[in-house]
Order: sequence, then C-alpha cells, then structure tokens
Amino acid sequence: MHRFVSDPLAVPASLDGTAWTTAELLVYGVDHAGPSHEVRVFVDAPDADVQTPLTLEAGYAGCFTVFGHGGCFGDDDHCDPSDRFSDAYDVRLPHQSLPQTKVVRVTHAVRRADADAVTITLVAVEPDESGGPRASDAFAAEEIRLVTYAGAGNVD
Repeated sequence: MHRFVSDPLAVPASLDGTAWTTAELLVYGVDHAGPSHEVRVFVDAPDADVQTPLTLEAGYAGCFTVFGHGGCFGDDDHCDPSDRFSDAYDVRLPHQSLPQTKVVRVTHAVRRADADAVTITLVAVEPDESGGPRASDAFAAEEIRLVTYAGAGNVD
C-alpha cells in the first residue's frame, strides 16, 4: 500500500489535567520482508502524496524508514518466525523477520492541528531511476496509535 489515510484519531488529553508536551505516532506490525522504503507521516492532510512538500504547513510530521530484506534467500521457511524452536530458557534475540514497531514524534504537527482528533496519512516512497521519490507498494502495517505524554517541560 503506497498510501494510507486513517479514520480520525483522538488526541488524548492528560489524565491529571496537565497539558501534554509530546505526541507520538506508533505504527505496529510493520512488514520489512520486501524492499527498503521511507514512510512519510502527515497530520490532517488526507490528500498528501509523494509530491506533497515536507513542510509543517503541508501537514508533514516526520518519517520513518524500513530497511527491507528484499525477500528470503535461505532454505524453505528460513524467514518464517513461527518455524523457530524456542523455550523458556532461550536467550536469543527475537526472530529477525518478526514485524517491527516504528515510533515517530509528531508533536509539532499535532499541536499545529489544534483539534480533539486528527487524521494521519502515511505515504510510502522509494527512489525512482533518477533518485527522486516515487510511490512504493512495499508498506504494510497492522495498526497505528496516537499517544501523548505530559511532563514538566517539552521533551521534543
């Protein structure tokens, strides 16, 4: 999917009445089995695409990159995390093919929206032959979530 537009996401208020200082977008279940690509994050810019300027005024909030594996080159089931033996005493790192979680700090764009809910647009891009951006179908994720944090100061 080269472009994803969310339903409106509530901008969470703090629990104790303290104003929030930081907002983050969490993207769960990011698939990285295919090619490498960049995912651009826009707030309240449902028409954003590859050509949208990367400016706060255009809703640009940040990006994350996916270092893709480009497919599996090992034996059958080499990249299948469910095929890996594990027990309670296994100290190995998690299987390298498990989906990832990405975090993007979106504080400035959410603050600029100044709303109780925002729409998030994710635009996947990869370089074309000339080195410029083109839409990529490599992006896939399971869920997104907007979270805010309150603190003594802005931790941006």
